[in-house]
Amino acid sequence: MTTTDLLRTESDRAMDGKLGDAIDDRVADALEDYLAEGRLDGRIRARRSPGGLAALVAAGVAAILLPWCLILAATLPSSYEAGHWKLTWIGLDCGTAIAAGLTAYLLHKRNRHAALTAMAAGTMLVADAWFDVSTAAAGFDRTLSLTEALLLELPLAVCAFVVAARELKR
Repeated sequence: MTTTDLLRTESDRAMDGKLGDAIDDRVADALEDYLAEGRLDGRIRARRSPGGLAALVAAGVAAILLPWCLILAATLPSSYEAGHWKLTWIGLDCGTAIAAGLTAYLLHKRNRHAALTAMAAGTMLVADAWFDVSTAAAGFDRTLSLTEALLLELPLAVCAFVVAARELKR
């Protein structure tokens, strides 16, 4: 026993018991209120707020990427020779085709995850249009890229986003 324990009186110990009981009662009442209001999920821990950590991470990414874009704008060369040009474009187009095909399959099966693949396909179509136009040489190549972007890739991306929105509402 410590000196503090020896100095405590019997009335102090009795008071601790009453205080402990009062705290237990208040915790039990608060727990009942939380359960009745649906603020606990039955596992005796508070639910996370919508977005919580994911929203914080997304905000952090945005806060880092925005200044990074300014740094890139100031430091990147205006032209660059890519070592894996074919692989880049084939990979992007294959990814887009897989996302579109998977979306078609999931829509056929009436699977709610079609919204995710539709968003991925739409995003890759927008990226494809952006990179086609921004990397095309002046003249015929740029005209062809703009035409393809405006008549095919961007309208298909809009369709994919509409499908995703519709699936999310369903």
